[in-house]
Amino acid sequence: MGVVASARTMGTLSILAGTTGALPVLLGHTQGMSGAAITTSALLLFGLPFAWFAGPRRTWYRERLEAATPTPPGAVVVSRKDEYRRVTEPLTKGVIVVLVVELFVAFMTGVPIGLALSGIGAGLLSQAHWLARQERKRSVRIVCPLSPGRVAADDPHLSVYRAVPFFTDSGHAPADQPESRAH
Repeated sequence: MGVVASARTMGTLSILAGTTGALPVLLGHTQGMSGAAITTSALLLFGLPFAWFAGPRRTWYRERLEAATPTPPGAVVVSRKDEYRRVTEPLTKGVIVVLVVELFVAFMTGVPIGLALSGIGAGLLSQAHWLARQERKRSVRIVCPLSPGRVAADDPHLSVYRAVPFFTDSGHAPADQPESRAH
């Protein structure tokens, strides 16, 4: 699974679900909270997750990128056209549940709680942009193992899913470069 596509997809879904979850407050359903309180909570709810994902979380990506090895022989690499579906299908139910909870909290309290998810999404998009630059610099596609939505405790691949190693796939050019013929 392409790391850039995965981060872009999850970031986009997070922004859409988070903003939708904050919509009642943005449309004036504030439960009597002052404008200053709403603004402060919105800035904190969005800003802290964004800052963490766009900043310190980059260290996590950088460590995996520097330890990246070529894709193991026999490994199947998900095609670009199939990535979006492979990322979104396991997340659909979770996104719907989160959206319902965000809307409930926003209506009941006037707190735009969905902006926290939007901050995470914006941070993920920032990471995707940085990773895409790394792919272009290295002229490889960065991939990682695709884990199932739920992993059993006795799954033989559990340690790999937890480690989230990155691999380089030189058989596929980065997204903005033509596909290579070797692979």
